[in-house]
Amino acid sequence: MGSTSEGDPHMAGPVRYIEKTREYYLSQGYDKPYQWAHYDEVPFTPLTKPLAQCRVALISTSEISIHGVESVEDENQMGIVGGAYTLPSDTPASQLYSPSHSFDQAATTLEDVDAFYPTTRLHEAVAAGRIGSLTARFHGVFNAYSQRRTRERDAPAVLERCREDGADIAVLVPVCPVCHQTISLVARHLEANGIPTVVLAAARDIVEYVGVPRVVHTDFPLGNPCGEPHNPAQQREILEIGFKLLETAFLPRTTVQTPFRWSHGEAWKDLVFTPEQPWKTGEVEQDWLRKKELYKQLKAEGKV
Repeated sequence: MGSTSEGDPHMAGPVRYIEKTREYYLSQGYDKPYQWAHYDEVPFTPLTKPLAQCRVALISTSEISIHGVESVEDENQMGIVGGAYTLPSDTPASQLYSPSHSFDQAATTLEDVDAFYPTTRLHEAVAAGRIGSLTARFHGVFNAYSQRRTRERDAPAVLERCREDGADIAVLVPVCPVCHQTISLVARHLEANGIPTVVLAAARDIVEYVGVPRVVHTDFPLGNPCGEPHNPAQQREILEIGFKLLETAFLPRTTVQTPFRWSHGEAWKDLVFTPEQPWKTGEVEQDWLRKKELYKQLKAEGKV
């Protein structure tokens, strides 16, 4: 396994989200741990031309939306049961937002789109000549507990759209824990079909457990895999680390740890997914439980 580290050796280790979620849901009365996807073999497609000549696609699980454009939620497609969609890549970040509640709400926010969906930073990279261009569309994937549904429906849909758009490489950005699995499965499918990828991740253990070609891990709360909110210089650095990894990786399972530490300290690591700081509460929890029941129903009907 390839691995490099640029982090502080005295920095506390990354959160082990697989263990944290297992312990948390056991404490909430769920007796069967979620079985995360895991593969020994990892597909790998090397970069074959300079980044300055590449067309880049952005793929996200952030539920990214456009202000003022109403989206109709088809629960057979969204939430915990997957689905893919597209947005124009030239949509300014000021017109975008995420309605997601599946991030570390106690530690951070989704107010700065570029902290989890680096559209502005990618356009800057085009203007600077670092990358050749962007695809006309960026793609969203809704996370799904059903790994089969992601593998067999959503990942192929993203691949088809990337091919239609002439994507040479893809940058993938997850938010929640299951999002990290979903985006990893999509990255694996793209790589197996000739598109190099890099995942910018916050939950390092999940993407490495699934098995992906290239990971840039920033040890920040879930929701900010691309840098702290309102810190464009840091966001540029993290994206640049991703670009360099695309250029230099020569085997799969290559992880680069960024050197950044969360500016508000690391207490969030001890609190995330604990009974003292529940992952979801109130109406958000009720909506999540409702979708879980929908998922069970769809699974019983053989639809996921």
